[in-house]
Amino acid sequence: MAVLQAVKNFIVNSFKVPKPFNWGYPVFFGGVGMGLSILLLKLLFGGAFPFSSTSLIGCAVIVLMIVMFAFVVPAVFIAEKGKLDITGRYTGIGVLILSFLSGAPLYLIKASFHNIFLAFWLRTGGSVVFPAVFYHLEGRSGLTLALSILIDTVIPAFGFALFFMGIVWQGFTEKHKTWAFIIIPILIALFSFDFIDLPAILVIGWWLCILRSRTENIYGPILALIGARFTGILIGFIVEEIDLTTVRTFSDVPNTIYYACIPAIFVAIILISFFRKALGEFHVAYSADIYGDPREPEERDGGKAAGLLWGFNLTFVLGIIVCIVFWALLFDGFRI
Repeated sequence: MAVLQAVKNFIVNSFKVPKPFNWGYPVFFGGVGMGLSILLLKLLFGGAFPFSSTSLIGCAVIVLMIVMFAFVVPAVFIAEKGKLDITGRYTGIGVLILSFLSGAPLYLIKASFHNIFLAFWLRTGGSVVFPAVFYHLEGRSGLTLALSILIDTVIPAFGFALFFMGIVWQGFTEKHKTWAFIIIPILIALFSFDFIDLPAILVIGWWLCILRSRTENIYGPILALIGARFTGILIGFIVEEIDLTTVRTFSDVPNTIYYACIPAIFVAIILISFFRKALGEFHVAYSADIYGDPREPEERDGGKAAGLLWGFNLTFVLGIIVCIVFWALLFDGFRI
């Protein structure tokens, strides 16, 4: 009986907000929220909703529900229960402008990696794997462009930043922040359910962690993602992502993509190096108490976090299992 009681206590305590906090705890709630939203959406698009899930309106409903249940609600709930500061602090307009401008190399990486990895995947005999959430438009107007930016960039950027750059980030102490630059990009890629863009998402996730560290808030990462989207609007005709609906085999991929993508990657590396240097110098100056801030790093970031290994807990494992199930369904052709 003592063993059974100990097991029961372990399971019950695993689902309480841990004190000290750990980075693996939110993963379960993100996975459950994702599963709940997909289940509700599957019922909604099963006949009750007049729009297709790949239309702009249908995609808007999907994005809103997934972001709300998988990212925003868990982040706010855990932050409230654990009394965590997940948005960070305002550190000036200059660093936010730099964050927005750093979206330019992010777009170059996203588009280039998308095209190159798609070509590589099809070349090895793979088939096109559509992301869990996408839409297709034949033509764009000013209204549809504004709505598409809101749906595919602004809302997801806010949800991802609040969850990964906010609540998950606070699960790493200042001592273990280096591991956050590895673990968080992997978690972002895991929750993206976008196979073709996995390499790009890992790089983008790493850069978002740099922005979170340098700006000390989630607004820098949000603005970088928005900046990437606007960069795509301005120079998308130069480095354009291949539309997945237009390709089936490797022969459908134009060879000309390499003439744009490979130089774009080199340009992106140069730009990222510049922005990293500029943001690093800003952070050093800001941390040197030029603005009269006496707080220690441990107090302002990850001050309520546990050690690194505390993240590998029961809730984390269950959340990963949920994500793996959805990835398996995605490769089997499951769509909302």
